[in-house]
Amino acid sequence: MRLAKLFITLVLASLLSGCLCMGCFVPQLPPPPKPHIENWQRTETSAETRLADWQACGGHKSGNFAMDSKNSIEGEDVLQAYKRQSAEHQRCLIRKGYRYSGHCSTVYMKSMPACGAP
Repeated sequence: MRLAKLFITLVLASLLSGCLCMGCFVPQLPPPPKPHIENWQRTETSAETRLADWQACGGHKSGNFAMDSKNSIEGEDVLQAYKRQSAEHQRCLIRKGYRYSGHCSTVYMKSMPACGAP
């Protein structure tokens, strides 16, 4: 009888805590997003060369792109400046022979050189 009560107590505790025999059902955090550089490909190009080209076009060593406030044009708001600088960065990569392999499903990305816009 004592063993049965212990078993029931353990089962109830497991159910109430969200854990069962197969493990705890704790929500998993999504993986961190991959750096933007991972969306740009060129055949027979090493990771070191790609990073050097990325940085030469204005990208960061981290593999991401961020607006440079020093390159803003007078009267340009932050979003306009970011979009213009991002487009310049993408055009530079395209001139170097890179191809964008990311998603072109949003209205914003459809308006960018990476997805075929001028």
